[in-house]
Amino acid sequence: MIFKMKRILLNIVILSLAITCFAQNLSILDPISLRNYEKESLLNNKIHSSIKSYYYSDLQDSLYFKLDKEKSVFLYFWESKPKRKKLNFYASPNFEILGLFSPSQQANNYGINSNLGGLLEFTIDSKLGISYNLNAWYLSETPSYVFKDYANSRIYYNLGRSILQNRNILFENNLRITYSPYDFFRLELGNGKNFYGDGYRSFLLSDFASNYPYLKLETSFLSIKYSSIWAVHQDMGSIIPETGHLKTENKFDVFHFLDWKIGNYVNLGLFEAIISSKQKFFSLEYFNPIIFFRPVEFSLGSEDNALLGINLKVKINKNNFIYSQFVIDDIIVTQLINDIKHNINPNYSGEYGWFANKWAAQIGFKSYDIFKLKNLDFFTEINIARPYIYSHVHTNQNYSHLWQALAHPLGGNFIESVTGLRFYGEKFIIDTKFMYAKIGRDGINTHFGSNIFQATMDGVQGYPYIVNSYGNTILQGISTNNISFIVDFAYSLLKNKNLFANISLIYRAVDYNLDSSKNEFYICFGIKSNLYNKKSLLY
Repeated sequence: MIFKMKRILLNIVILSLAITCFAQNLSILDPISLRNYEKESLLNNKIHSSIKSYYYSDLQDSLYFKLDKEKSVFLYFWESKPKRKKLNFYASPNFEILGLFSPSQQANNYGINSNLGGLLEFTIDSKLGISYNLNAWYLSETPSYVFKDYANSRIYYNLGRSILQNRNILFENNLRITYSPYDFFRLELGNGKNFYGDGYRSFLLSDFASNYPYLKLETSFLSIKYSSIWAVHQDMGSIIPETGHLKTENKFDVFHFLDWKIGNYVNLGLFEAIISSKQKFFSLEYFNPIIFFRPVEFSLGSEDNALLGINLKVKINKNNFIYSQFVIDDIIVTQLINDIKHNINPNYSGEYGWFANKWAAQIGFKSYDIFKLKNLDFFTEINIARPYIYSHVHTNQNYSHLWQALAHPLGGNFIESVTGLRFYGEKFIIDTKFMYAKIGRDGINTHFGSNIFQATMDGVQGYPYIVNSYGNTILQGISTNNISFIVDFAYSLLKNKNLFANISLIYRAVDYNLDSSKNEFYICFGIKSNLYNKKSLLY
């Protein structure tokens, strides 16, 4: 009976979306427009920058906003002028042809990476927007740290799984069907990514993983914006013995995020998430968009993985702000107090470092038009994660999607610093980023808390490794230093159009502190339509 009710509820949601598909509400794609949106959030109390994606309709009254479709190199635009409804249709190709050269490698040090796709968008008035983008990728040479080989597949971080038997070709589908019957309410059915936070990284929900199906509800009232996401992710899967292919199962996740703008200077965000391994669907209670999960979990006797978090943004002035995050996977306050006592007094003789005290924290600073130079932006942030965060006793309930982290790409047990400087000129864009991370890595048959895909439970559990109950500290394990630096230069080939000649220099060094190190240097050059605010190969 309950299963039938779930099916009926799901059918109602899908039917309502199908009916209203004939009711402009499209997401912002252009990186400069996204930058202007974030900057204006410091001046406009109606804009909540910590909930991404951003939408045209949120900036209808902005003096700084320009529709990114006007910047497309090639486009087809049709607009009807009926008496009652205004229809728009927009189509544009997007492409990228880049050569990658690696002088640090002895062989196979050059390759061509290409992407060819198209964007189709359809709107009816300001109520409904449909956006579909398909990209076909051919990747002949990429840095070794941007993919994972598993079975007969290759999983590219941020892009997804390659076509079976061919590790160089993959398809990326981006779909958003967005409906807003009222200015304060938005419903979206999509296949894509979401992001909560104001930094480059997010400990809550990031865009590091590849696309996934989701249903999102957003509503705004007074100085509050609330977001609920019901998503379908893929677990780690298993290898089919007969074919050697990777077979994955669905896991169903729920995310809630409430952002409250307190006065003119402070934004406070509250976050919670549930990772469920149920093969059929969520418990019906998880469809309630405004509940707190923990009471529901206890009432159901659930073993689902739950996370709680806080996002804070403090405005300094019209161009500068401080941001931070704190997330809790599992924690016991008395054990946390013991950790504080140990940090104050290293000779503390009590129990400390309980393995399930799993938390992560972020602090950062962002500045627009730094040194009073227009369109010169700067950010810097520090990220800290305890061992074992985002992992779970059941590996199909860790905080991941298809072998990709849903939060920070480094997993757990690290301290990281990321700094970036970007300039948007009339003819060129310069983007630089520097990352330094110190990580406590896992080794063979050891689990010190870095790998979120390992099962985590203390004591002897039948794993080839043992997790200690106490004495766990940040950076335990194999000490590793990661240094990454990238300089990306893009020159506009056509005025006010998203067509750029691009050259990037990428340097990455990994020092395992075991008399071994790995240095990689890449030169990337080519031409691309800069339609999306895609993150670089720096992870």
